[in-house]
Amino acid sequence: MKDIIIFGTGKYLEHKKDLFQKYNVICIIDNKIKRGHAEEYKNTGIRILNPNDLNRDGEEQIFLASMHFVSMWEQLVNMGVDPQRLVYPYFIKPYFQSDSVVDILVSSIGFDREKITVSCKEGDIYFVKTCDEWNKVLRELYRKKFAIISSIAQMDSEPISGQFATERGTPVDRFYIEEFLNDNRSYIRGDVLEIEDNTYTKRYGGENVARSIVMDYDSKEPDIDFNIDLESGRGVRERIADCFICTQTLMYIFDLKAAAKNICRLLKPGGTALITCSGLSQNSKRCMENYGAYWAINEAVFQKMFADEADMKVVDTGAYGNVKTVTAHINGLCIEDLCREDFERKDICYPLIVYAVVRKNG
Repeated sequence: MKDIIIFGTGKYLEHKKDLFQKYNVICIIDNKIKRGHAEEYKNTGIRILNPNDLNRDGEEQIFLASMHFVSMWEQLVNMGVDPQRLVYPYFIKPYFQSDSVVDILVSSIGFDREKITVSCKEGDIYFVKTCDEWNKVLRELYRKKFAIISSIAQMDSEPISGQFATERGTPVDRFYIEEFLNDNRSYIRGDVLEIEDNTYTKRYGGENVARSIVMDYDSKEPDIDFNIDLESGRGVRERIADCFICTQTLMYIFDLKAAAKNICRLLKPGGTALITCSGLSQNSKRCMENYGAYWAINEAVFQKMFADEADMKVVDTGAYGNVKTVTAHINGLCIEDLCREDFERKDICYPLIVYAVVRKNG
């Protein structure tokens, strides 16, 4: 294997552990080490030295293991190290941060004493002398790779729709809400409680529903069986539901533990609450004005929320969404603007919808 020296011991090197498999690392240099001292790198037997203790006349390549490789180049060149020894290992997988974009578009990064030369596969050449200049190159590369950067830069500051695209199609979050309810339709049976209307009760419960019960916060509509405040407990009816379909509601309740207590009161022994909430989403203007909007919820909330309810057990939680569907939803696109494949990726860092299945002891 080829002998190399690595400059840096941070996250970049931790991410690119394959360097130790592909090369013979004879030492590591790092500015955190005092001059004249040496430490061992993670029980590998490899010494970490201060850069000033490096053999400046050596021939081994020095891999600059940092996103801030420009300042490393400057430091080493000022020390008298031959710049031809320097390598920025953006091409080593797994990629770290911007390395994937660089590897796709850049054919080589060369070092001399005056500048760094970045040669692109399409023929463009950039000359870099400072970290700011490298960041400028990165921005240009990203614009070439990701059309969305220019699209967002040129977009209006107003969304396409402020009504979740209901004026021309189906809101994006409904895809996930309905997937969740369909996956858990076996719970939608017996006496089923739903908020505002019984659309989901009928769609997913069908003949398994003995009685459909509809509640609201403060409605005089004839189809509403009773009004309730899930936070204060006003209007709560004890043990009336085998299943409570509670979609897109908890974001507008401040005291979630109080809501958990009242959900427990509504359920019969052995009953189930099917809950969905917004993660990253546009707020409902109507709900904000009528109830207030308090939370963008992650799935970890549910265990905390029901922790004080001895009769309740959170049996399942999860999240749906990815950066594309979250972006589409926030900007007012509808399901019909996307294709089914857009919904397949689930990324916990971009939860559009989070859900929980919570059961009451029988």
